[in-house]
Amino acid sequence: MRSSTSNYWTRRTAEYSARDFLVDHGYAVLRVAESHTHEPVGINLIAWNKDGKTLFICARSIRRGSIKSDVEALSKLVRLSRYPGSVEYWVRHKAGWRRYLVDAGGAIPLPVLL
Repeated sequence: MRSSTSNYWTRRTAEYSARDFLVDHGYAVLRVAESHTHEPVGINLIAWNKDGKTLFICARSIRRGSIKSDVEALSKLVRLSRYPGSVEYWVRHKAGWRRYLVDAGGAIPLPVLL
């Protein structure tokens, strides 16, 4: 599942890996194709479980320089109250997922998922 041209996970591979992880942990997941949305949203996965927990996730591979702009865009969405659930930013690292809960002022680290 890794890119043949890089040691880093590609964007699409990170999204599918996050989707598979969520499904394995009891979530139903939809992948959002931004090319089919009426406006760019930065969210690429919507997940929910039987307990009613809904997650809006931006899943990325390791990339320098994009985290700050991604979190700023997601924070703006939270300020606008666009989504009825938690907005999270996930970054794939070799050791697992680094997750952040996004709020109106930035991002708060969550426990690492392996």
